[in-house]
Amino acid sequence: MKRSLKVWAAAAGIAAVSLTGCSGSSGSAASGSAAYGQNAAAVPAADKAGHNDADVRFSQQMIPHHWQAIQIAALASERGSDAYVKSLAKEITEHEAADIRVMSGWLRSWQVEVPTGDIDMGHDMPGMISKTQILALEGRSGADFDRLWLSVLAKHLDAGVAMAEEVAGSGEHQGTKDLAEKTVKTQRAQIEQIVDHLP
Repeated sequence: MKRSLKVWAAAAGIAAVSLTGCSGSSGSAASGSAAYGQNAAAVPAADKAGHNDADVRFSQQMIPHHWQAIQIAALASERGSDAYVKSLAKEITEHEAADIRVMSGWLRSWQVEVPTGDIDMGHDMPGMISKTQILALEGRSGADFDRLWLSVLAKHLDAGVAMAEEVAGSGEHQGTKDLAEKTVKTQRAQIEQIVDHLP
């Protein structure tokens, strides 16, 4: 697992740049969130009121889900060969790091524990990438890696869509619902693009 630790450290480092590169308070996405390209620093502080258990559960589960996407994005940067794969990996790293910052801010404002970026976290959660899949990705390169990476990522994104759809219907916090709606729209589009690139 030495390679896993090395790649994970690189992924965490890339994400840390995105997370710490934005100054200002963590907070809520009152109108569209900091997800997918918006500056997280522009997001106002989250209110402690106006949320329920579904909102808390979404952020606590989506943060590890995003960390895994960042982890395999680092693998794509190292082992992938297709320009689309590398571009998508960069996009995911930047955007999901911004989402993590926003959701972490919400959880802190609600005085709830924020999940860490531990390498072994969350593999047993529904919709998460298994250790076996990570090892399979680490053992491939070039076009062979690209095909497997896109397939694994598509399923991972689809699980994220399901999580977002659930909180969009049961959550109370408007920022969370806005982020969920944006996640559904963006990740569905990414899945469609991935399907087009798969043989």
